[in-house]
Amino acid sequence: MCVTMAASGPRETTASCPPTARLHREVPPLSAYAVKHIAHDHGPLASMMRDVRRGPFSFTSNEPEASEAALGNDIYVIEVRGEAKGPRSFWLGYKYRAYEKYPPAGNGLWRERFKYKNTGRPGERGEGFYFDVPIVLTDPLVSGWLRDRPPGMALMPDEFVAGIEALASDPANGAKRFG
Repeated sequence: MCVTMAASGPRETTASCPPTARLHREVPPLSAYAVKHIAHDHGPLASMMRDVRRGPFSFTSNEPEASEAALGNDIYVIEVRGEAKGPRSFWLGYKYRAYEKYPPAGNGLWRERFKYKNTGRPGERGEGFYFDVPIVLTDPLVSGWLRDRPPGMALMPDEFVAGIEALASDPANGAKRFG
């Protein structure tokens, strides 16, 4: 049994697969996305962590990013705080692996402003980590990149992911696994 691509989509055939189709499946690399949570507009991220711990989620209106993220990619939710007399600061709240993208029922919006909600797998423990209190991102390159992005979801450069993951793996920061 072999699955082939037809103009109408994937199709199973009784023909045997060519040997290269069985041996050399291309697996696309995982991507990471940043979602800005604007504290001034949506309240502090810590106030919604009770709901996030039960099942991580994020909201955005950015497409195709919302669809691409839902293909098993990581989403980092970053709180943006506007200081009274200083520059914005960025705080890592949680990271989860997204598998679903939902539009709201009808033609409405999530929380009266977002077109899509990304989540993990329904009914399963979330994959990723969270902080009870978000931790500040101090890397000036990451902060500069976030500052230059409009609100919403954006594909993160690969070189930033390792640094953010290092924050989560440092026991002093208190990252906790979902579940």
